[in-house]
This record gives sequence, structure tokens and C-alpha cells, in this order.
Amino acid sequence: MRPLLSIEQYRQSILERIPEPRPVTVPLDTAYGCVLAGRLASPHDLPAFPSSAMDGYAVRSADIAAAAEGVPVSLQIEGEVRMGSAPHAEVLEGRAVAVPTGGMLPEGADTVVPVEECRVEGGAVWFCVPSRPGRNVRPAGEDLLAGELVVEAGRRVEAADLGALAAAGFAEVAVYRTPRVVVFSTGNELVEGGGDTGPGQIHESNSFMLRALVRRAGCEATYAGRVPDDPGALLRALEAAPPGDVLLCSGGVSAGRDDPVRRAFEGREEVGCVQVSVQPGRPQAFGVFRDKPFFGLPGNPMASLVSFELFVRPALKKMMGLPPTVDYLNATLDGALEAAPASVRFVPVRLTESGPQLIACSREQRRSNQLAKLAQSDGMAEVPPGAGLNAGEPVRVLSIREW
Repeated sequence: MRPLLSIEQYRQSILERIPEPRPVTVPLDTAYGCVLAGRLASPHDLPAFPSSAMDGYAVRSADIAAAAEGVPVSLQIEGEVRMGSAPHAEVLEGRAVAVPTGGMLPEGADTVVPVEECRVEGGAVWFCVPSRPGRNVRPAGEDLLAGELVVEAGRRVEAADLGALAAAGFAEVAVYRTPRVVVFSTGNELVEGGGDTGPGQIHESNSFMLRALVRRAGCEATYAGRVPDDPGALLRALEAAPPGDVLLCSGGVSAGRDDPVRRAFEGREEVGCVQVSVQPGRPQAFGVFRDKPFFGLPGNPMASLVSFELFVRPALKKMMGLPPTVDYLNATLDGALEAAPASVRFVPVRLTESGPQLIACSREQRRSNQLAKLAQSDGMAEVPPGAGLNAGEPVRVLSIREW
């Protein structure tokens, strides 16, 4: 029997076979969720011109410096600024130009007085208070100066990033394309679509969980259906898989007589089956099939979830241009957790907040097929092999919900 691989050894062996991502240029409106391949600097000042922050009148502050209650100052209205157009009039001494919020500030003006502070009579506007230079004026480059950073390389594009990039004039950007993951389930016992189950049959559920995990990782997921416990059927299904970048299969990776993944790749070089020192999730399969990474995960739901977080998500991150890390939360145990003799053990926990601290409340369960109990948990606490962990000790938790 081959020795067990550590979690780190197995994950590293996977990452070594995942090629570095190549950037592609995409229209800006399709870049959401992708990782930027390079830093993007503004090609011009943002905003590109000084504008008004209020509906009001653009004036020279010196012209209304003496304005006061009881001693108003009047200026002749010279015209108005239209949105999307350059001003047709310059603000000369003794003149005012009406300007809307966001309208371009006319030459000569250095302040904008809100309409609420003005009184218009005929072709003149009266002011009862002075206005300092720069008041209600948005200077050019207030948001960004030409050459300043808009979005850094390696950042996943969010809604605000799209807005900033569009405002800076970008129509397309270089990103690392989001991987498309094709998900299979194996097992003669599986019934799809909520149909009636017969003796020895169960409803297919892993694909729903795995597709959700793929989407949570920011990738696209497609279900390719159930594959029977037949190695030939599995190979045919993989060869006929829908378009995608990654093949993800649950079940059939152990040493059972009918396990199709192990049997399909016996004597072949594409995919290897190994044993990893993790509980649940010891049997694993990985390789490259038809130039696509192939992951074979255990069929038990908890083992499948743990395997995804430890091995699949880091690989997807690398393909997306992100650091291929495992995401842990730091918490404190409220009770003892037993360790496995020679494996890292993951135990479902509920998480509660106590001030700035997360408390992990143990939900000990010995069977990795208990999906309903898993759904009542918030994460999987990591217990190193050995003596276990006691109440009050720190623990790392794989989060299965947003925190």
C-alpha cells in the first residue's frame, strides 16, 4: 500500500500541473468577477473638466464678496450651461451663468452659488451672502489625475471597479478568463430530478452542492449528468463533456470493485488515484484528461465538500490569476474535538460571534454522508492528528457560508 500523502503534498502536486493563466482582452461589460491581468491607470483626469456640484450660478467670488442681508449684490445673467456641452459664455466681471449639477464650469468663474441662496428678477440674479473661491466646484482630476491607478492588477472586478473603469474611458480590459467547470456524478444508486427512489437508491445531491461551490468560487458550472458505475461509460462521458475548462466528478475514486474512476484510469497516465491524510476525503483522483484538469472527489457529501475546499478551489484560483490559497477563518473552540490517529480531521461546527471573536461550536459526527447535518453547520473545523483540541483553543475553520 502506498504511503498517505499530506494535504500540502497533494495540493502542491495538483498546482504544479495547473498552467499559469493567460490574459485575454474582453469587453468591459463582461469583465465582472474576472481578475485583472494588469494595473490600469487613468488616461486622463477624472473628471476631465471642472464642474458644478450644485444647481446654481457660476460667478466670480470677488463680485459678490460684499453681499449681505439687507445689502444684496446683483449680477447680470449671461446665459446657462447645458449638460453635455461646453459653456457658450465666459463669466466676466459683473456677470453670472446658470449651471446645473455636473455642468462644466464656465471660464472666469471660481465659485457656484446654489439656487436656494439666489433671487432671480428679470435678467439679474441677486446674492445676499458671499461665496468663497472653490465652493461647490468639482475641480478637474478631483477623483483621479491622469496616470493615477484606477484598479490594481490581480484584483477581482467588482461593480464599483466597472464604474470607475468606464468613467476613465475603458471599453475593454485584459483579464484572466473565469474557468468553466463541468460537473459529473457517478453511481448506479443515484436518482436525478427528484424522482421516486427504489430499494438501494438515493437522490443525486452532490452535483448541486459542487456546482454551488464552483459558483461561490466565482466560476461557471455546468452539470453533465449522472454516470453509471462503469469505467467505459465514464470515459465516454468525459470525452463527450460539454465545453469547459475543468472536469469535476464525485464518487467512484475508492478501491471498491465498482468504483468507475479508479477502474477507468488503471494502467493509464492521465489520472492517478491516491490516498491523502485527511478525514473525511482520503481517496482522491487528479490528472489531466484531454488537456483539462480532472478532479475525482469522494462520493460522501462531507468528504466531497472538504476535498473541494482543500484541492479544487486553490486550483481554480490559480486558473483565475489569484493566489492558490485555502480560505480559513480563525475561531475559538467551545468544546473538545477528537483527533484522527494519522490524518487531519475536519469536523462540522456552528459559528457564533462573541465581540470580535468567532466561537466554533462543535457538531461532532462520525459519518461523512450526513448531508442534512452538514447543512446545519457553518464550517469545518480542522483538527490536526494527535491529541485533538480542547475547549478554549484556537482552531482553523473552512467556512461553508459567508462570514
